Amino acid sequence: MNFITWVIVVIAVLAAAAGFQTFVISNKQRKMGAMLERVHNFRATQKVMGVDGETGMAIDENRKSICLIDSHQKDVSLRFCSYKNLLSSEVFEDGITVTKTVRSSQVGGALLGGLVLGGVGAIIGGLSGRTETSGKVKRIDLRLTINDTKNPLHDINFLLSETNKNSPTYQSAIQQARHWHALTEVLIKRADMDDKLNATDTSLQPNTGLIADEIKKLAELRDNGILSANEFERQKLKLLDSSKQPM
Repeated sequence: MNFITWVIVVIAVLAAAAGFQTFVISNKQRKMGAMLERVHNFRATQKVMGVDGETGMAIDENRKSICLIDSHQKDVSLRFCSYKNLLSSEVFEDGITVTKTVRSSQVGGALLGGLVLGGVGAIIGGLSGRTETSGKVKRIDLRLTINDTKNPLHDINFLLSETNKNSPTYQSAIQQARHWHALTEVLIKRADMDDKLNATDTSLQPNTGLIADEIKKLAELRDNGILSANEFERQKLKLLDSSKQPM
């Protein structure tokens, strides 16, 4: 076999391997999509599958629900959670944070603090050979932190091969990653707003337990003859009226 023939064979083998890898990834992505379509109580309004075919994500905006898709194992697994369980969203380029959003409410902060994650768990392969002046990126990932102590991290890959930053491939990948980061950021902000509204509603509600205790004490005074029946009714009405006033 001469040199030219050998080169042709090598190129053909590499092309066949690349084609097979593309077929495997496409097949994984189809399986994840098909599994998602079979769920009856979830209708994806937006969805994305990682370019590596390993993970994906979908959002049901009407039900305020998130579906995290994983095909690392032989079977595709789907994990559903409320958008309130989304604690942070972060975009990585070669393991270095590009942008990040974290729950800011007390409830969200407490949940995130309880997981004790911080920045632990770098994207696999993210720190291999990256330099700020190279102008090239090997991978782009979106990392979600979920309120789940057993499996708190979910990574979605948008780029998995070394690419120049000025190339269309890179631009498409980073735009898609930023788009999904922006979507999750909206969900995080909505969860923060809901927490604040719930806290405000709670502060405006009367302490019915204290009022009931006061009425019980008045009843005891009436039963002991210290208060008349009319005086008891007047004092009780005062307590009930005060409970209706905003705090």
